Amino acid sequence: MPKECATFGKHVEALNQTESGRIQIRFKDGSTAEADAVVGCDGIKSRVRLLLFGKDNPAARAQFTGKYAYRGLIPMDKAVGLLGDELARNSQMYFGYHGHMLTFPIEQGKTMNVVAFKTSKTGKWEDERWVVPMKREEMEKDFEDWGQDVKSVLSLMEKTDLWALFDHPPAETYYKGRVCLLGDAAHASTPHQGSGAAMALEDAYVLSGLLGQVKKVDGIEEAFSVYDATRRERTQKVVMTSREGGQMYELENNDISDDVEKLRQNLDTRQRWIWDHDLEKDMAKAREMMGRHTVRQGRL
Repeated sequence: MPKECATFGKHVEALNQTESGRIQIRFKDGSTAEADAVVGCDGIKSRVRLLLFGKDNPAARAQFTGKYAYRGLIPMDKAVGLLGDELARNSQMYFGYHGHMLTFPIEQGKTMNVVAFKTSKTGKWEDERWVVPMKREEMEKDFEDWGQDVKSVLSLMEKTDLWALFDHPPAETYYKGRVCLLGDAAHASTPHQGSGAAMALEDAYVLSGLLGQVKKVDGIEEAFSVYDATRRERTQKVVMTSREGGQMYELENNDISDDVEKLRQNLDTRQRWIWDHDLEKDMAKAREMMGRHTVRQGRL
């Protein structure tokens, strides 16, 4: 396995592959570094992704999904006083038209976490910041037609912010040359299926297993190619179905709408393909591909 690697985030200015195949990294302060390979794990605003695809590529940047969320905390004793033990101490989801709310205990049950989602009326996000201070009157207006339990929970929220929800458009590849993407840098998704971090862990498991088979540096690109072939379809399906899940929770799915029985049936099965997936089988197949897989992308 190659001994050299490089990790970095927003401070990188450029990536270039030298004649020897190594990656030269130039930072914004003018300094440089070289590595045999670069794995971009720098999140949804990934600079590595932008450099990999080019600034004019629509897939280079995350896109606003048309939804945002109010996030805040409630001391559990106040939540219990409001809702009772059963509703306060157990995770709940409240469905509504063009919005939904989640509550669940954190900090060993000492605090209730609240996330209240809404669909944007304009479909746009104008602020360059993705997290902004919340205006309570705007949140109350967003949920003015909801039931009393929801409005009461929102009235108790503390330390509240407003979060815009972005995800990544499908990418044609997760690698070029000896540079590849992993986790949110490759496939950032909305939180509606709770699978973003899990996909990053799966990525890391597969990629580390493949790099463990590399004996010489010229095998790195093949490992990246097999990783891409193994991981891209599954992870991009998570992004797509997570968006669809958010629409369903907000009764925007035309086939399901507010049909409670159809909602129940969908919720009972929709994430089984994520939870019940055989990652060891993927890993075994990926290892078999090493040594005979065609490297598609060539140099960076």
